[in-house]
Amino acid sequence: MAKKRDLIFWLFGVFFIILGILAFINAFLHLESAIPLWFCYIAIFLIGIGILTKNSDLVMIQVNIIAIPLIFWNIDFFYHLATGSALWGITDYFFIIGFINSLGNYITLQHIYIVPVTIAFIYFLGISRKDLWKISFLEITIIFFISFFFSSSQMNVNCVFESCINFISLESPYYQIFWFFSVFLMVFLTNSLLVSLMKKANKLKNTNA
Repeated sequence: MAKKRDLIFWLFGVFFIILGILAFINAFLHLESAIPLWFCYIAIFLIGIGILTKNSDLVMIQVNIIAIPLIFWNIDFFYHLATGSALWGITDYFFIIGFINSLGNYITLQHIYIVPVTIAFIYFLGISRKDLWKISFLEITIIFFISFFFSSSQMNVNCVFESCINFISLESPYYQIFWFFSVFLMVFLTNSLLVSLMKKANKLKNTNA
């Protein structure tokens, strides 16, 4: 049983690492439309390392960052897929480029499954700390400033210059203040929810043991 579990960890870890590397390569090859600083690209790679090394903290730090934004992404994506029209404009790029015409779109499909898969691994690995949201927010802050100062407003990497959601319209610097407040809230809520869920899941597991 232990060997099978180790194999599963190895397979998923290597898969996400390779997917992350492909995402970086694709971003470097198409810098006009993508850049390696996107949170999701960094998260895929680090989640892969976390799963491969069985480091649940590293995995959870990334999930704290991407979980709620990917909920919005998936709602927008499946609405557009079902109706053929845009909802919030988040995933319009996916349908404009065309699925079969872009390696990036194949990579982007990880938005659908990466969070539930990683939450499952967090469950098996356990949580060693309840305050990982602090590290998540530190990572976000560093990436924000790199994205803001080393990318263009046309690329709008990580939505740092203007909202990626079409119903939010704020001018700088009010938008950046709103960005930090929203991101902090999402990270903190995700961390708190995961800690609570893992606590209940482990309690249930111990009860049934």
